[in-house]
Amino acid sequence: MTDQSIPPEQLIASILEGRSRREVMVILGRLEHGGAGIYESLAAQEQNQKAREALLAAAKREEQNSALLKLMTSVKDKCEKCGKPVPREADALCCSFQCTFCPDCAAGYNHVCPNCSGQLTARSADASPRVTQA
Repeated sequence: MTDQSIPPEQLIASILEGRSRREVMVILGRLEHGGAGIYESLAAQEQNQKAREALLAAAKREEQNSALLKLMTSVKDKCEKCGKPVPREADALCCSFQCTFCPDCAAGYNHVCPNCSGQLTARSADASPRVTQA
């Protein structure tokens, strides 16, 4: 059981402390997905129509946030232009949304993602999640 005197924000911060940006995004995505389920459960119990609709809208936003974070943390295993395999340990370039290109195709795009116009940079060393499930 947790100490009730610790603010919830501090508990969450302690879970995220020392983790890479990608790991934080994976954890936050899982929390968002779980939050959507909680909002839906609360909506199912709500008698007031407007409150129920507001809770369901909140659940939808949580799912959208979760989907965005999943997209931004899902490592691709092939170039989106030429289809060349780019396993996790191979050189590849990605934008913030993990659009993935082999070095030759990235150079052909001048290191600018054709999908979102973001900069294509070397895939980070922490491309595979190391977040453990409780």
